[in-house]
Amino acid sequence: MMMAKLRLKELKIRLLSAPALFFSILLILLQAALYLDRHGFIYIPAMLGIVLRNVSVVIATLFITSLLIRLTVKRFFRLFDEPEERIYFSKIYSWSLYSLGLFVILYYFGVSLGNITIFLGLMATGLAFAVRDVLFSFFCWMILLRKKPFRIGDYIRIEDSEGKVIHIGTFYVLVDATPEFPQDYIRIPNRLFLEKSVFNLGKTTLHDRISFPLAQLPENSGDFIKEIKENIATLSEKTGYVAVYVDIKDEKLLLVVDYLVSFEKKVEKRSEIIRLVYDKLGKGPDFDSKRE
Repeated sequence: MMMAKLRLKELKIRLLSAPALFFSILLILLQAALYLDRHGFIYIPAMLGIVLRNVSVVIATLFITSLLIRLTVKRFFRLFDEPEERIYFSKIYSWSLYSLGLFVILYYFGVSLGNITIFLGLMATGLAFAVRDVLFSFFCWMILLRKKPFRIGDYIRIEDSEGKVIHIGTFYVLVDATPEFPQDYIRIPNRLFLEKSVFNLGKTTLHDRISFPLAQLPENSGDFIKEIKENIATLSEKTGYVAVYVDIKDEKLLLVVDYLVSFEKKVEKRSEIIRLVYDKLGKGPDFDSKRE
């Protein structure tokens, strides 16, 4: 008996989404009021009765649409393997069904297909001027999902923000800079990804670079660079790629260290490498390093 009740409860939760539950409650209240009026328990004026019946049709259409989305969206969701495609096409599917429900409501009230087309055109034009920023963010969201400059789970860097992409929303991308603290995240507007350069750092490891200013080339620079490279390789768990070389930028002599590291250990490894190179170069307290 208890198991049957639990299954029934799970079935109700699975069938009724928040919109479907809301519309079902409204529909029950309206139908109850009309039923009581028909049987003489309460009195509803004729004009108000017509309004309530029309409202019932609208709510019934929205309820059926919400219930249909609830029952079918997960199956539609499984048709796609990529999480970005699942988000994109599931949203398009839901909006299409709600648009179809709107057409049914307008047609019920006697609006012809031609008038519906004109109405939607005027409404779309008005909304385009009124919510330009919102529409721009929405189109940016579509581009992010379709062109995939990065994906959910990738580590990215944009301006001063860096972290793991945990969600690509309609208006914001959520980036977690500290995965060990799941409630701490950065909300980046979608439009920013079309205006600024985005660095995709990968899914598990990222490429980091540290530049050390040099006053002059160290003695036996070849052996010196080889020794630093070997020491850095022992520090990093990602020994597949470590590069140490001398470069010139803006007429300044630099010792550049490139390496791969997991995002979780980025700060720790960066500190160890700076300390190692600091010791090898024998710099004083004014020693400085910078990131490119």
